[in-house]
Amino acid sequence: MTVEAHIPDSRFGTAIAMNGLHAHAVDLAATRAPRPLRMAGEDPDTAAAAVFSLCGSRGQLLPRFGAFTYDNPWIAGRTRCERCSWVVALTRGTVEQEIDLYAGDDECGGGLLRQIFTSILADAPPEGGQAQVGHRSDLLAHAARHRPVITVCEECCEAGSAPTHGPGVKRCPHSSSVCIECSFVAGAWAGEWEGTIAAECEVQSPCSTLVTLAHHYGISLPSSESRDGG
Repeated sequence: MTVEAHIPDSRFGTAIAMNGLHAHAVDLAATRAPRPLRMAGEDPDTAAAAVFSLCGSRGQLLPRFGAFTYDNPWIAGRTRCERCSWVVALTRGTVEQEIDLYAGDDECGGGLLRQIFTSILADAPPEGGQAQVGHRSDLLAHAARHRPVITVCEECCEAGSAPTHGPGVKRCPHSSSVCIECSFVAGAWAGEWEGTIAAECEVQSPCSTLVTLAHHYGISLPSSESRDGG
């Protein structure tokens, strides 16, 4: 991908959603000095400013949240907004890093998600201007939300595969590739089990969204053996 000019990391700041669970990107070059939400006399470096992110979500911007980068610890512990993230990647020219972020561990999917990303980038028209959501960035984000995630048994989560299933075992024999976006995930009401997939609705990957995209772009689906890790 060709980039007309170098875009510094500092161009995009990190905003945390009001619920504290999601991390969004803010185009600081287009944001005109947001008014801090602080009390009189409060340190401006610790006062949050209400802003709208690239995807249009409202969040809080703080200097300590830093730039919207791949190694930002403020983002690592939260759900990274796929819509914002793809806009930043397309603007900065970090498309390969963005693809690796979502498709790097797609060992069971036969590289399907990576092929879908590549096809979208080659086919969908680019956005009219930099740092703007559009057809291409949102379609890439839509595919990213349906990325495959590997699940393992409870024992492997706590102790690891080898201690649980025997020496030399590198992968849980009960592992499966699922779509978190399509599956039913337990909320805060589940206590310590929050974030786990409920048995009533565990959707295997590739889900119908990835299958539909694959058919549209003429991409062959992985065999059942590759999906099962065989």
